[in-house]
Amino acid sequence: MTETDEFLRLMTHLVTTCRSVAEQYPNGWRPPSPDRSADFGACMALIAEISRTLNQTRRGLRRISDGARYRLHAPGPPAGLPYWRR
Repeated sequence: MTETDEFLRLMTHLVTTCRSVAEQYPNGWRPPSPDRSADFGACMALIAEISRTLNQTRRGLRRISDGARYRLHAPGPPAGLPYWRR
């Protein structure tokens, strides 16, 4: 998988997760029950889902960025060796 493919996969997953959450609550946050402790639990589960996806996306983007930075700053072939291989 290329870095571009991985970037698209990561961002699509993030947007899909956010869309799914938004579709569950089209009118904003409405507690699923009159029980406050259940509301708190549902809220924490929702935040955990979004946070997990966001962190996965961040880690993936950091890997892509680190790879690009490495290639940018990697030493090139020594002078005088036009066919040098790494």
